[in-house]
Amino acid sequence: MARRAASLLRSVALQQQHSLPAISRLSGARKEYSTIIQDDLILRSPFTDVEVPNVPLAKYIFDAQEQHAGRLAFVDGVTGQSYTHGEFRDLSMRLGSALTRLDVTKGDVVGLVSPNCPEFAITFYGVAAIGAVNTTVNCSYTAEEIANQLANSGASVVVTHTTTLAKVKQACTIYTGIRHIIVVGPAEEGILSIHDLLKDDGKAFPHNVQIDPMEDIVVLPYSSGTTGLPKGVMLTHNNLVANLQQITHPGINTLKPTTDEFQEVFLGLLPYYHIYGMVPCLGLSLVSGAKSVTLPGLIQDQFISTLQKYKITFLHTVPPIIFFLTHTAAVKPELLAPTHNMTCGAAPVGETLITQFFEKFGNHLTFQEGYGMTEASPVTHLTPKDNFIPGSTGVAVPNTSAKIVDICSGKALGPDEGEGELCILGPQVMKGYFLNDEATRQTIDEAGWLHTGDVARMDHDGNIFIVDRLKELIKVKGLQVAPAELEDLIRQHPNVADVAVVGLPDVRTGEVPRAYVVPEPGSSVTDQDIAEFVERQVAPHKKLAGGVFFTNDIPKSATGKILRRELKAAALAQLQGSDRDAVRMV
Repeated sequence: MARRAASLLRSVALQQQHSLPAISRLSGARKEYSTIIQDDLILRSPFTDVEVPNVPLAKYIFDAQEQHAGRLAFVDGVTGQSYTHGEFRDLSMRLGSALTRLDVTKGDVVGLVSPNCPEFAITFYGVAAIGAVNTTVNCSYTAEEIANQLANSGASVVVTHTTTLAKVKQACTIYTGIRHIIVVGPAEEGILSIHDLLKDDGKAFPHNVQIDPMEDIVVLPYSSGTTGLPKGVMLTHNNLVANLQQITHPGINTLKPTTDEFQEVFLGLLPYYHIYGMVPCLGLSLVSGAKSVTLPGLIQDQFISTLQKYKITFLHTVPPIIFFLTHTAAVKPELLAPTHNMTCGAAPVGETLITQFFEKFGNHLTFQEGYGMTEASPVTHLTPKDNFIPGSTGVAVPNTSAKIVDICSGKALGPDEGEGELCILGPQVMKGYFLNDEATRQTIDEAGWLHTGDVARMDHDGNIFIVDRLKELIKVKGLQVAPAELEDLIRQHPNVADVAVVGLPDVRTGEVPRAYVVPEPGSSVTDQDIAEFVERQVAPHKKLAGGVFFTNDIPKSATGKILRRELKAAALAQLQGSDRDAVRMV
């Protein structure tokens, strides 16, 4: 999630919980909103602990929906199709029954490749309810990228949408392990329609399925973590239930209660396949009895008409959406008059942009910002709603501990003692990376601490300030781009001898990838050749929007590790100078 908040705003965030002995040992008496800094320099959440029920995710959601059964849960912003909370629960279980008839059982992996729509949510919780595992796939991926994730996760069934069906069908010719393709749309030869499956009588639903919330995986999103190629993040039922419990903690929760006269209205725009859209947006809307209006993407006229028609009260955003709201003349201030809360996550948002936003829309709404990562389900730090510190991501969320470790010595640092890597201990921390023990060991140490790859400092009140990233991950519109993945692809070009990819700041997207290429001797390859080679094979957010630059060599350490920080520093110096207009953007 984002690292900085603006000085004139109140920041809130999301939370999580823990039950490990190490945490229990640290949970001494404390004042509300007064972070405990232990003698060993471990930071303890200032919020009172929450109890996390040891139940499967679907049961947790369905039980919470019981009191809201007659209220709308979803409206498809494109088609107008709507479902109540009661209908959502019933259809999720009907789909679970239909999947069972298709021999999908506990532990089987179902790929979910779809833009936001009510059927995405029905599928996600239908799969979860029978003990199967969702692997959510970025629907902008190419067929090859979709095939890679389906293959790595071992998916046997894939649910998609008419808009992504062609790519999924092609992916299934590359990875042949898919037994059934199910589409949100009409059936065709060899393709099942989810709408036909939702007519199932529900009698095959496996009510006796035994799910261990602490151990069983409910979703397998893919993340590049602190470095390297995308890896499956094993998140358990308990991880997500804990997260949802924390984001309703009274110290941070700004949701208004659902009553006969009021219901929160969410905009389901942030992609549900992303951990931010999946948990704080989709999950929170269901557990709180809110109504979500789903949109498949940000199309200007559609977005504006949706704000006008449905009067969004609780708005989840990422920096590009805030930029769009602020700088689009057609977005009038009155469009956000019904909105009392705006949350920003997934990538940093600058103070200048937030200041501009409030100059346009006024300060009637609360602005929330927090910090987290896919491996933490997702949130680890938030600022209390009544104790915002400018520039800080806040304090550790309930039942969670944190520490800042000197990068060279490995020793924990105290308040104002300098910068180091932020490490997290809590129940939101993933079980590990799927089929990748080595990557898991590199990210979670023997004591259970998640090494975030982010450089931070803390003040005497335990507020955390994120100042840099150790990890090589590039964030484009909140979506992850692994430099190693692009480098591996570019090296396949016959005229490339070596390559390094770095991320550069961009006001619209957060960051953009730039490639530094060493061409083969005597080659006549151009920067446009390289850019087009990449663009043909990757999703739009992975294209080399930061440019392609040729160089004689790539700076590397004695052990052969690419010194990306040197390349990035040189690029930033160029961008900050007078040569910005001369940069070759492709």
